[in-house]
Amino acid sequence: MRTVAAVTGSLLVLGIALSGCGNSDQAAKGTPSATIEDKSTSAATVDACKLLTPGGLEQRFGVSFGAGALTHQEETGSDQCVWTSSGGASTTTFSLTVLRQDGLRGDLKSSGMTLAQLFEQTKGAYPKAKPIDLGDQAYIAAREVQVLAGDTWYSFSFHGPDDTGVDGLKALAAQVVG
Repeated sequence: MRTVAAVTGSLLVLGIALSGCGNSDQAAKGTPSATIEDKSTSAATVDACKLLTPGGLEQRFGVSFGAGALTHQEETGSDQCVWTSSGGASTTTFSLTVLRQDGLRGDLKSSGMTLAQLFEQTKGAYPKAKPIDLGDQAYIAAREVQVLAGDTWYSFSFHGPDDTGVDGLKALAAQVVG
């Protein structure tokens, strides 16, 4: 239950900031290669589960993960994959959320704000955020790495029994964003 609350909390911070505005084989920096055409909107959605593998997560965090569960957040236009550890005494969860400028929906789209402006607004929710050298802008805060690369915002979060996931988050972010 704590894990679900932690992942939900990460999305909530993103959602609050956004609503307040009224695979390493990428084709180009900042543009995910695992895209699926969304025929209802003509914008591409991202299969975030194809950007990383359970084996790669195990290598970084030292626990086995099951297959990722993909969801699309229609109200924001974001795509998320959540991997949960399999076995072990405690639950570890890793999530990757991807939001693209051309995928913004609802209030996000009608606000006229750019993804870069939304990224900066959300960063304000983390007063202890530390900048890291990835993409166009990036920071690490708590157990999350947020990266803006081109027209794409990546949110990596780790929720486990301790803080051992921070280095793994940075490495996975570098792998995905390049």
